Parts: sequence; C-alpha cells; structure tokens
Amino acid sequence: MKSKNSSVSKKFLLFILASLVFWFMTKLSKEYESTIQYPVEYNNLPNDKLLQEEPVSKIGIHVKASGFKIISGKLFPNKIKIESSNPLLKSKTNYFLLLPQQRLAIQRQMNAGVYIDHFIKDSINFNLGLLEKKKVPVKVNSNLSYGIGFDIKGEIEIKPDSITISGPESILDTIQFVETDELVRKEMIESIQEDALLKKFPLTMNVNFDIEKVTITATIEKYTEGTLKIPFSVVNLPEGMIINTYPKEIDITYKVSLSDFGKINPSSFVIECDYKMSLDNKMQYLVPKLTQQSNLIKNAKISPTRIDFIIEK
Repeated sequence: MKSKNSSVSKKFLLFILASLVFWFMTKLSKEYESTIQYPVEYNNLPNDKLLQEEPVSKIGIHVKASGFKIISGKLFPNKIKIESSNPLLKSKTNYFLLLPQQRLAIQRQMNAGVYIDHFIKDSINFNLGLLEKKKVPVKVNSNLSYGIGFDIKGEIEIKPDSITISGPESILDTIQFVETDELVRKEMIESIQEDALLKKFPLTMNVNFDIEKVTITATIEKYTEGTLKIPFSVVNLPEGMIINTYPKEIDITYKVSLSDFGKINPSSFVIECDYKMSLDNKMQYLVPKLTQQSNLIKNAKISPTRIDFIIEK
C-alpha cells in the first residue's frame, strides 16, 4: 500500500512540474517590452578628427520581443555598430549623433524577433579635436656614471633629434618635447650606440608618433687634467683710466680628453674683469670671470678669484 502511495505522489509531482514548465513556456512565448543595454562600436570616425575622451560604451534600447528573446538579449546582448562618419556639430569640439536617424541600420543588427520600440537616449555625444601635426625635439632621459678618469665627450647625440607627433590640437599645444625611456649605465668606460624607445603618452591623449625609437650615441673617453696661465682683460674702464693689476695672469685648471689635450692653449679661454661691477658694488678688487672657453673643455676653474689693482691715471 505504501509503495502504491509513493508511486501516486511521484506522478503527481511530475504532473505539477510539467504544468509549471508548460505555463512558463507559454508565458515566455508571449510578447513583452523591456530595456536592454547594448554594447556599441563606433565605425568610420572622421579622418581629420580624434576622440579627446571616450564616448559611452553602451546604449539603452527599449525593445519588444518574446520573453525568451528578452532574457537572451539581457544575458548575451550583441554589439551594435554605430555609423560615426558624419557627427553633427554642437559647439567647437562637441559633436553628437542622432540614434533615430540610424534606427533602420540598428534594427538590422538585432536578433530575429527583437524589435526596437524607442531609444532611451536619442543622441550620443562626442568630444572631437582636430587632428594636427607638430614637430618636437627628443630629450634623452639618462642616468649615467663614469669609471674613474673617464667622462662623456661632448653631448649625447640623438638621431633623429626631433620627431613628428599627431593628435588633437588642444593636446599638442601642451607638448613641448618627447622623452626616451630611461637610459641607465654605471661606471662607463666605453662608448655606446643603441636604440632607445620613446616614452608614450597615455592612450587617452590620442597622441601618435611618426617613429617609435631613436638612436643614442655617447662617446666615452679617458680624461686628464691640464693647467695654464692665461692673461685677462679689464672691461668697462672709464675713458683715459689706466690701472695696474696684480697678478697679471690667471691660473686655470681644466679637464680635457686625452685625444684633445694638444688642442688646448691660452687662446682656448677668454677671462675678463668688469671694472664697473666692482665700482657699483664698492669693491676694492676685480673679480675675474671665464667668459668663453673651448667646447672641448670640462670643469674649468680659475685662481685667484680676486685681482688687486692700483689706479695709475
């Protein structure tokens, strides 16, 4: 008897389950209305303009469809392609697209049996800047140190030393140069020539480079110290004034590469004392200053740093 009752209970439960499934299927087969958020892709933006900020990534569309289609659409919405070649100008860099004008094209992208009722927002806004080009210098971002007695000869060479960048006009106006990735070398005793990547700007700035890397050359040489005695001149003396100075020459100490050591002589330096500066500052001595030097020289130092003088006339 117990077994018979159990069999009846199972059949009853199966009947209830079948009834629920039938009811559920019947309900879902009917037409409903609902809003679905569809991801969007923007096609054919104008070639002479660039996005200055990302537009909306989804649009809300109120649709009519069976319950099955609506559930499927909410779970797996297909990506909608928006034609963006002719945005309408609102003001300066503000543009917009009217979705109702593309209703037919969007409807064709809907799954079968899903029909557009209306768009939650009729327009999509764009912030578009004019695509401009600009030539800017390249700067090396370097962190170099040299072995004892070694130094860099001249400056680091960059080829090319400038590049052309393109992007929104408002962004390019703020860019004065581009920089390489950091070049780190320690205790250098040999010259280098290698490629260095240019440091990119954030993707949101929409700035592109015409090249991706530059060649960096740094000539490293052995340096030595040299000393010379250099005559100096006194400038801005009043007309007719004659002064006698002590000492008559300046000692100068400098660093120069071994290969250029023989090229340095007294004519490689110009030292001047400004009499007017001493007079204006009520100083009883002259201050020698190194006003010119050969570009082969590094770390030039002069001694003494003050010159005594006597007015003879």
